[in-house]
Amino acid sequence: METTVALRPTPVSTPSPDDPDAPDHGTVQRFRSALANGMPWPEALLTAIGEWTAPFEVVDGVRLDYLIEGEAFDWLLLAERLLREAPAGRISSADVERLLFGGVLPDGVSEAEFKSLLGPAKYRAHLNHLYGVVVEEALWYAVGREVEKERSVRGLQHPFGVENLIAERLYRAELTTLLRQFQREHGRGQRVRLTLGESHAFTYWLFKRRVANSDQARIASDTRKGLRMLSEIRERTGAG
Repeated sequence: METTVALRPTPVSTPSPDDPDAPDHGTVQRFRSALANGMPWPEALLTAIGEWTAPFEVVDGVRLDYLIEGEAFDWLLLAERLLREAPAGRISSADVERLLFGGVLPDGVSEAEFKSLLGPAKYRAHLNHLYGVVVEEALWYAVGREVEKERSVRGLQHPFGVENLIAERLYRAELTTLLRQFQREHGRGQRVRLTLGESHAFTYWLFKRRVANSDQARIASDTRKGLRMLSEIRERTGAG
């Protein structure tokens, strides 16, 4: 993995439609046509993802944020949205589950082909999302397990205060303080409950804060810890 790309994220230049709420209808239609004409579904899907331009959509009243901060691309969220358009029975449910829940590329698709079909900008943005959201969430879980183990040694079993301890260890501030700062900077109301898109945006903001305030040795150590935990989670869940 090209960790150095993800650890110093840069904005990705992605064209946006005049109306970002409107889906890329042409891309959707070409995806359907490609499947109907017999193109292997992984190639059809990744080609459509490579063509996609909208940073977000509202589908059935739900906002889907594909691109966070103009930098982090959630290609699996877009893949899930596109796969809804596939004709019934065209793609096996097992293949869909392996892709969407395990993040496992379909058989026959190499990392090089994946990178080529997405294109350089989207591939860099995918790495930003991988390390800035997926691995960051795994790092949070790993540090949480360390904190809980330390507390259990002292006979503390209740969960109160654990989240703030994790946040202070990783980001040098309490979680509530960090959330309020994130909401102020992004012009969001001070709500405790976040949507999935807001939660991912907050996680990515935390990742960038941690990287900005850590030395290279600490960044590398935390990245390895997050990757180990992600691997453990995937092995435990049978996701790859």
